[in-house]
Amino acid sequence: MNGEVLKYFSLQGEFSLHEIVSGLPGPGRMIGECSAAEFSATPTVEKFKENTSGARGIDLVIDQGTEGALSLTLHKVNTAQLELLLGGQTHLQDTAAVADELLVTTPEVGQRLLLGAFDVASAVIKDSTPSTPKTLTVDVNYTIDPKTGTIDIIDLSTGGPFVGPLTKSFTPGTDITYVKMLTDTQREWWGRFNGINTLGTKPRMVYEWYRLQTSPASMQLINESRGEVVLSATVLSDTSKAVDDEFGLFGRAVILD
Repeated sequence: MNGEVLKYFSLQGEFSLHEIVSGLPGPGRMIGECSAAEFSATPTVEKFKENTSGARGIDLVIDQGTEGALSLTLHKVNTAQLELLLGGQTHLQDTAAVADELLVTTPEVGQRLLLGAFDVASAVIKDSTPSTPKTLTVDVNYTIDPKTGTIDIIDLSTGGPFVGPLTKSFTPGTDITYVKMLTDTQREWWGRFNGINTLGTKPRMVYEWYRLQTSPASMQLINESRGEVVLSATVLSDTSKAVDDEFGLFGRAVILD
């Protein structure tokens, strides 16, 4: 029978999260390189002390249930991963051209201005000189990072004087999807870890959790080395599965010799 022999273990492996369909795992996806993973179980108990001996010893322990948690340290991101890590929802950028919208009322050298879109093209910045607005010159009056839609005002003398407000015209990039943070923070998944015991003959180990509720993660934004993000999940009980059947309430594990 598999799993009978006690063995040392040093695990590596891959995690996937799956949609829950009628209480069972549906389509899922890998969540990438994971350098640390920890499952913990915390029993909740109520303790009563006896009051007759003078020692105040524990006389009764009432089990009030067990809480489980899973913590994963991840190192890769894409848009779908950010949606998971930031507890957000994806949104496709509007590609309608913007014409002569307000950029800034009173322009000043040193200002950083945001166009409000990403991967922009054909950006034109104009002032409000009566009858004939003046067009500011890129890399003379301002610099632009079109990918991020960021403008820095560097000179308002050359070609001026310029009259505020400044207006912006541009075309937003196509196929740009961004994540709205913290808009969907209560998600549940069927979790699966396909593990490899790197010691000995490298037997396989599989862990499953039937209801993982993920929480928005703590994320490093500036890194000296490889970036990482810690994803935390609470292990919920699945009362649709009886304790004595093949599943149990929380999850299952198997050693595959």
